[in-house]
Amino acid sequence: MAFGGLLLASCSSSLSSSLEKDVRKMASYKCQLQKLRATENPDAKIAEQTEKLEKEMEEFRTTMQEKYKDKKDDKEMNETADKIMDEEMAKCK
Repeated sequence: MAFGGLLLASCSSSLSSSLEKDVRKMASYKCQLQKLRATENPDAKIAEQTEKLEKEMEEFRTTMQEKYKDKKDDKEMNETADKIMDEEMAKCK
């Protein structure tokens, strides 16, 4: 029985680590977009970078939705993800 608990704990830890990494990556996309959109006098290059980044972010969002589809109603996981996102976006300058 203790072994089963240990196995579940390691799976939970793995999910937590994976979630944290994924949320930080999404925050990075959001931060980069925020910076691009705040550019004064954006030119064609900025518009192209913004479009490319938006596409990459949407593809990653789709991947995350599929990866965590069984966990979308997990309140604790969502709270953890929100906390990580808030922390990362607070650093975005």
